[in-house]
Amino acid sequence: MDSHKRWKIKFSLLMVVLIIIIYGSNYLVLGDAEHIISYIWTHLGFIPVDILVVAFLLDEIIERKEKEAMLEKLDMLMSTFFSEVGNEMINQLSHANKYKASTENLKSIKNWDDKDYDLKLEELKNTSIDFQADISPEDREEFLENLRNLLINKREFIINLINNPNLLEKEEFTGLINAILHLDEELEHRKDLSLVTDADFAHLNGDMQRVYNKLVHEWVYYLKYLNKHYPYMIALIIRTNPFDEDADVYVK
Repeated sequence: MDSHKRWKIKFSLLMVVLIIIIYGSNYLVLGDAEHIISYIWTHLGFIPVDILVVAFLLDEIIERKEKEAMLEKLDMLMSTFFSEVGNEMINQLSHANKYKASTENLKSIKNWDDKDYDLKLEELKNTSIDFQADISPEDREEFLENLRNLLINKREFIINLINNPNLLEKEEFTGLINAILHLDEELEHRKDLSLVTDADFAHLNGDMQRVYNKLVHEWVYYLKYLNKHYPYMIALIIRTNPFDEDADVYVK
């Protein structure tokens, strides 16, 4: 028998002895056994009620803590996502976007507080960002090839993300992963990107806009998370802000 079990047995025996001493002294002093028995029965009746209340309360607290821990892990997983593929996708799509004015206010994100983040997230959730890849026909193949290579190289990583059942708790992030996989599939089936016509490129623009909208939303959410929990990590992202043409990774 290990020391932990021995401690439990000793503690239980000590409590039993204390109960006998307390109720025995009560009987010796007052001599009223009926009152003692009535008192014990009354309190025994409350034990199931106490257990019921404590059980539900503890279950609720434990469930809430487990969900918070799971969401915390998912937020940390987003850090890996942006390091692996998200930041590079934002760079490629934002630099190609004809309507850069639609993300102009993201230049000042370094000065935002929680309220600013919440307002922007609400805006991104309810409205679409204007997006159109402003790529000349002669550069179209290279642009699509770079995007396709990025997605091919990170395909296994992205598929592993979507296989995580906990991601169902983050609907927006799941939607982003599905949109990226669809764009990957569209580009993968086009073996010769030099054959992409204007009409076909317009179709791909729709897929890229869907990814871009969701990607920017999750990027802002990710920065809000870092700003709250890991402010030292957000500094690098701000210095490499893809929406700020004057951003410089080197500390001035």
